Amino acid sequence: MANQYTIKDFTNDEIRCIITSYQSGSSLSSLAKTYKCGKHRVKRLLTEKSVWCDYRDKNGILFTDDKISDIKELYESGMGLQKIADKYEVSKTPIKRIVNDLGILRNCNSNGKKIELTDRQKDEIKHLYLDNYFNSNKIAENMKLTPSFVNKYLSKVDYRRSKSEATTLSKTGVKLSNKTKRNMTIAQRKLARSGIRKQTGGVCKRYEVEGLTCVGTYEKFYINKLVRDNIKLPVDGEPINTPYGTYYPDFTYQDRHIEVKSDYTYDVMVGLKENRWTGKIDTTQYNKIKWVNKNVLPVEIVVVDKRNNNLIKRKLS
Repeated sequence: MANQYTIKDFTNDEIRCIITSYQSGSSLSSLAKTYKCGKHRVKRLLTEKSVWCDYRDKNGILFTDDKISDIKELYESGMGLQKIADKYEVSKTPIKRIVNDLGILRNCNSNGKKIELTDRQKDEIKHLYLDNYFNSNKIAENMKLTPSFVNKYLSKVDYRRSKSEATTLSKTGVKLSNKTKRNMTIAQRKLARSGIRKQTGGVCKRYEVEGLTCVGTYEKFYINKLVRDNIKLPVDGEPINTPYGTYYPDFTYQDRHIEVKSDYTYDVMVGLKENRWTGKIDTTQYNKIKWVNKNVLPVEIVVVDKRNNNLIKRKLS
């Protein structure tokens, strides 16, 4: 059946009436029925006269100068497009179009143009993510980008941390609760008894000296030497999360942590010798120590010289 409406030209009076009716709230359908034409014809007319879609949402709301001024004020105060759209009970599209036409659309919001990072911006993202351990939200805030854009970029350049690494970072520098420490101890003991864990170091005997837990004879020697020299004793160290894993200080003073080593274990830690158990160079523990030294408390490395009854302090490189 033929369409009852035809494509037609409007008189000047009809054009004025259509524009006035539309701006007053009349829908395209009702105007098409009144003027006996297709709805698309009314839409085309309004578009030609720069009326169609000029700050009007699909539900018929017309954005007056006062409303546009209010939107500008809200947006410049930091309110997001979606929250402004929620306030006016419309979609985000007309709000975005308004702020874009006003020339105030923030770079973090798409204006139809692809964001191209400069080499300097790329280097800054790399530095913030890999060296300063910023997450995507902090990088976005720092560089005035959106978290979603930063997330996509980090994935594209393959910088993305694993879930376990990200979890570790979120807890970095946070003192573990007693419950967490107990659970970690239980888990370590179960793993040790299971035979699954590969041995990466010698099995050290534990000693109780002056109420302190000494793992191995070198820590025992260290505490006994402090006692003999009438030096104030430290307390047992508590676990500290770092970007490289959990660090377990041997002992702790109020102003510093203590790491006790033999000549051999010191050389292994700093990468001068292979670990006799794994046959590999591994400086993970040294990285933990340097991180804690910089971000939490200074770490004092003490090398025990049993033959000469001496304690040697070593500086971090």
